[in-house]
Amino acid sequence: MKIKFLGTAAAEGIPAIFCMCDTCREARKRKGRNIRTRTQAIIDDKLLIDFPGDTYMHCLDNDIELATIKHCLLTHTHSDHLYLDEISMRKPVFSNLSADDVLTFYGLAGAMQVIDDEIAAKDNKMVKTQVLTPYTKTQIDEYTVTTIDAIHDPSSFPAFYIIKDKEGKTILWAHDTNYFSEEMWEYFKANKIKFDLVSLDCTEGNRPEMHYVGHMNLNDNIKLKNKLIEMNCADKNTIFISNHFSHNGFDVLYEDCCKIAEKEGIIVSYDGMETEF
Repeated sequence: MKIKFLGTAAAEGIPAIFCMCDTCREARKRKGRNIRTRTQAIIDDKLLIDFPGDTYMHCLDNDIELATIKHCLLTHTHSDHLYLDEISMRKPVFSNLSADDVLTFYGLAGAMQVIDDEIAAKDNKMVKTQVLTPYTKTQIDEYTVTTIDAIHDPSSFPAFYIIKDKEGKTILWAHDTNYFSEEMWEYFKANKIKFDLVSLDCTEGNRPEMHYVGHMNLNDNIKLKNKLIEMNCADKNTIFISNHFSHNGFDVLYEDCCKIAEKEGIIVSYDGMETEF
């Protein structure tokens, strides 16, 4: 199983689009892994996670033929995870796609309705949706996907995902969510889920206190890692990754975050990072 992190930032990117704070100035100066676009990932070059406005550049930078992608998991409808205008480009007038080249989005009912409205408004037959139900398994291509209700802005219909391939390799993709609820922990325990890779929201970086409900910081990531291991949902071989950083967080520049996270056995993501396991 392979996952590639195409983008690793929160909505405003790093450096933030209109910001001149110390973090953003330093990111522009250091460049490299300190430059972060909006969060998106792809599994085995075939299952896309989210569709931000940076999707076009992600595909150019990573040699992805977007026309060949047939499946996209959507975490929620905030514009840094769903850029509706770009979906309208998947029509014959803008491409040479055939009727079989349909892109299916998967997510909670409210999120799929947002896309359905766009499809209807633009008469776009090259995109369709499939509604996922929380705590229910769905087969998407060769993957068994379990949808989990995320703790985030409810108006964005948030979810995160457990993704298992045909060989049993399992990813936990937990972004744009708060620290896990008891219901989530009970589900992991009852179903004896073992994760090979865990990617966690770290929007606030090393900031000791959270600003609001809906995201996490590095302390939350460390607590989650330890609890997952304690519950036998992970072990010493599980890959833990912090991802989805905001310039408002502390120590979010790549080198600075690595110095802290790596001591805790957590990898810091960067745009273009690929992990195979």
